[in-house]
Amino acid sequence: MSPDSLTLFAAALLILFFTPGPGNVAMVARTLDAGPAHGFIYGAGIITGDIFWFTVAVTGLTAVADRIGPAGWIFKIIGVAILLWFAWTAFQSFRNPQAAKIRKPTRMGLAATYLAGIAMPLTNPKPIIFYLTLLPSFFDLSQVDLTAWLVMVSIMLAMYLLTASVHVGLAHKARNWLQEKGVKRWADGVTALVMLGIAILLVLR
Repeated sequence: MSPDSLTLFAAALLILFFTPGPGNVAMVARTLDAGPAHGFIYGAGIITGDIFWFTVAVTGLTAVADRIGPAGWIFKIIGVAILLWFAWTAFQSFRNPQAAKIRKPTRMGLAATYLAGIAMPLTNPKPIIFYLTLLPSFFDLSQVDLTAWLVMVSIMLAMYLLTASVHVGLAHKARNWLQEKGVKRWADGVTALVMLGIAILLVLR
C-alpha cells in the first residue's frame, strides 16, 4: 500500500463525496431545518453506511449485499418514516412561522437523524458496485489486512468530514442569514419539499 495509491484513493473519495446527490441535499436540508448538529449527525449516518459497503467490498462478502437486498425494505421503511417526519416538522414551521422556535438538539432527535442517514446508503446497494470497481484500481484487495482497512477507513472519515464541514457550514450560514432576513419560513417550505422528495426517492429505488 503505497503513499501514491492512498493519495489517489483520497482524491477519488473527495470527488465522490462532493458530487451532488440525495445524501448531500438531505444533509443541507437537515441543517437548514434543525441546525448544524443534525447536519453533521446525518452525514455521520451516511458515512457509516458507506463504510459498511466498503468493508463488504474489501472482505469479498458480496453475498451480504444479496442478503441485505431483500431485507432492505426494513431500512427503507425506517428511513422513509423519519424523512416524512422531518418534512412534516418543516412544513409546520412553514405554516406557522410565529410559533416556530429554535429547536435544541435532543438525543431522540439526533438518533432519528442518524438512522435516517444510515438508511440512505443501506437502501441502495449501488455503493458496493462503486467500491468493487474503484478499489482494485488502487489496491490489491487480497493484501488488505486490518491495518490497511483502518488506514483506508480513516481516509474515508477524513474526506467525508471535510465534505460535511463545507456543506453543513455553508448551510448553517444560510440558515442564520434567512433568520435575520425573516424569510426562513420559505426555506422551511423548500426543506419540507426536499425531505418529501428524498423519501419518495427511497421508496422508488
